[in-house]
Amino acid sequence: MLSLGKNDVSVSDHTVLLSIHDVSPIYENHIIKTCDRLQDLGITSYSLLTTPFYKLKTSNKFEKKGFFSEYLQSLGLEITMHGYSHQTKSGSNAEFSKMPSDRMRLRLKQGLALIRNAFSETPVGFIPPLWIAPNGLTKIAKEAGFAYCAIGDIVHNLRDGTKHDTSYNIISQGLDFTTYTNATLETELGGPLQIGIHPLDILNNQLLDFLADLKDRLGYNFLSYSDYLFPS
Repeated sequence: MLSLGKNDVSVSDHTVLLSIHDVSPIYENHIIKTCDRLQDLGITSYSLLTTPFYKLKTSNKFEKKGFFSEYLQSLGLEITMHGYSHQTKSGSNAEFSKMPSDRMRLRLKQGLALIRNAFSETPVGFIPPLWIAPNGLTKIAKEAGFAYCAIGDIVHNLRDGTKHDTSYNIISQGLDFTTYTNATLETELGGPLQIGIHPLDILNNQLLDFLADLKDRLGYNFLSYSDYLFPS
């Protein structure tokens, strides 16, 4: 069992902080189908982790008043900033893993401008790709105006300084297969989770079937980051 500090909070058991990662025009059809599938499962609260300049391709920028941008807004879900390009110079997906502070500040500033232009709103939170970043990102995210930031298994509430711990993170990265062996014990015990759906997961349904099992057999509740941290 983790030893919690005075500002640490353990996320409630049987809670999944759920998100769709890599929300980008390149995955438009897959994301629409994923949202439809989640609706069928009765899962209505989750975060849309939006990458404003995915893989640094102009075609992956969101268009203001474009069909996909308006579709995402029509869902009434939280739009979260998810990196800037989701890519390092070497091609790794862990965009922020070794990024210096000045570069992180610039990426957040540029990404915020793109999202505000496309959606006419400011994302509440920032989550780096793969949940990987230096701990200094939390200070930079707060300076940029974000209300929360998730790194690893900790969700930082930047409004009150609390840190919310989850037991396990699951992200498939859109692979043809995903194993949950390491998370099996936690799920059977009802431990709190962060789960990231990749747009390509809709092609094989394995992760979505896993979500259905968590909900129907194990009694998990699904929440977006904002709905968990700042319930209305």
